[in-house]
Amino acid sequence: MPDSSENTTQDFYEILGVKYTATQEEIEDTYHGLARKLHPDVTGGDTESTERYMAINEAYHVLSRSESRAEYNSSIGIENLSDGDEKKPAPGIRKDSNPADDMRRLDAKLRRAIREAEKQCSRDNFWEASRSLEVFLKTHPDNAQLRTILASAALGMKRYHEAANHMKVACTVAYHDPENFVKLGNIYIQAGQLVLAEKALGDALGWNAEHEVALMLLREIEDLRDAEKPPIQRIFRKVAKAFKRKG
Repeated sequence: MPDSSENTTQDFYEILGVKYTATQEEIEDTYHGLARKLHPDVTGGDTESTERYMAINEAYHVLSRSESRAEYNSSIGIENLSDGDEKKPAPGIRKDSNPADDMRRLDAKLRRAIREAEKQCSRDNFWEASRSLEVFLKTHPDNAQLRTILASAALGMKRYHEAANHMKVACTVAYHDPENFVKLGNIYIQAGQLVLAEKALGDALGWNAEHEVALMLLREIEDLRDAEKPPIQRIFRKVAKAFKRKG
């Protein structure tokens, strides 16, 4: 195995403790052995053990499938290794690479990480999704898709302020996409910030005046405000709406 002191980026093989030439069976056996030892139910939720458990899950998720493993190998420059070659050529990049090639590989790695994070969010594994993407904020701080997925993960963990900050960056970068403003509006609604939610949804309607979700969320805001009013005021409001529809 390579010397960890040479690594400046996360190495999935090193995390699992397997060779670069490890077979799928070896990866499977090693992962399951580590998972049994580090599972939060076994360690009692110890922070360090839980973080390592999440790391081996992330590594296994990539290395356990031939397609994602091949992409990962390509991104770190270890394609076509012979059985006797265990050394990593460089910390995360090929020796003969140039900055443009490095950025393309990093972009490919980000796209792959975003796809995996979306799957994690769909399974309600919000902490895992957030953890796997935060490392890319240093290199891709203005990537709207990255910010959107991070916002979804933060919202799933009920970190409303964090979710809103991520979505505001996405709205600034991809300002022409009404979906971003709708997502920001939804975050504010869940956070109870109805005035800010209305503004975000208004921005969405500025790009698409018939956006169904934006209009639906604005109606939801009205209902939330009605629910906070005394009963007599709610009655007057309903009557006023009825007359407005007749007019």
